[in-house]
Amino acid sequence: MAFFSFSTRDYPEVQRLEAAQDVYAAVANIAVSTPRDMVPFVETRVRLLPGITIALTQSSPLLVQRREAQLQDGNDDVALLINPTGQNSWLTELAGVGEVQCAPGTGCFGFNDRPGDIVFAGTTNWMLNITFSRALIGEMTADLERRYKTPRLAREGHALLAGTALELLRLSEEDAPLDVLQCSNQLLDLAALAVGAPRDMAVLARQRGLKQARMRALKADLLVNLHHEKLSLSWVAARHGVSPGYVRAMFEQEGTSFTDYLLELRLQRALHCLRSPVHVARSITEIAYSLGFNNLSWFYRAFKRRFGFPPGEAREA
Repeated sequence: MAFFSFSTRDYPEVQRLEAAQDVYAAVANIAVSTPRDMVPFVETRVRLLPGITIALTQSSPLLVQRREAQLQDGNDDVALLINPTGQNSWLTELAGVGEVQCAPGTGCFGFNDRPGDIVFAGTTNWMLNITFSRALIGEMTADLERRYKTPRLAREGHALLAGTALELLRLSEEDAPLDVLQCSNQLLDLAALAVGAPRDMAVLARQRGLKQARMRALKADLLVNLHHEKLSLSWVAARHGVSPGYVRAMFEQEGTSFTDYLLELRLQRALHCLRSPVHVARSITEIAYSLGFNNLSWFYRAFKRRFGFPPGEAREA
């Protein structure tokens, strides 16, 4: 099971808002903003399973939005949002679902293909976000959209779901169980209980294809780990419990390759850093090496071939 974490504390204070927007928000494909002049604190732990993503986030006051620009990603996952601990409530509003205030120990569901907001107004806020691929739970999703008038989760069901999800987040890379499909199936059963769906729909959900969800998880993992020294085809494949050949084939079916996709991510990030005033004190060499370009000459050639101008001109623009 692939795992990654993010914290704004890993960045200088002046870079924390940009880090929250460029890394945390980019992975979730959301827009984030803070109260005026406030330096944000965001810390999240994410576990990726076939068709399921578990994320536990702690934050300072924050506004999270999915609007037209973010909805273009085609993400139609179903999200179960739980306030697992602490003293502060947060407010979610989703088109077609309505406004729900979630106090600690409560939760609701939502749909990622609809515009919506989440307002974290407390000094310290917690959210456990468990998303399920619609391809994985299509029948259950249709039932939710057809029958439910309230997006609130059943207390008993979501408590069991939250406990299981948090336990999976606590596991280290070495401790993570090998049977990821069994973990996914258990979470599906508990999700069905939490939303009150018939159990047979959870059983049907297990039979859904996981390819699309797995690809999304792979891409999210690459984006977060661009700086990781071990990032490679074999390393990513091992984190997701599949073979390198399987990962290679998935990218080839999208008309690209693992290597080309990773290079594009790194070059786009390099361009962003070179043009951002937040990174003006960093040299081109430092930026290149931090993004995994171990050969500076090759970085210059690849950058110019991709954008039509050398890195130095990007900084001057």
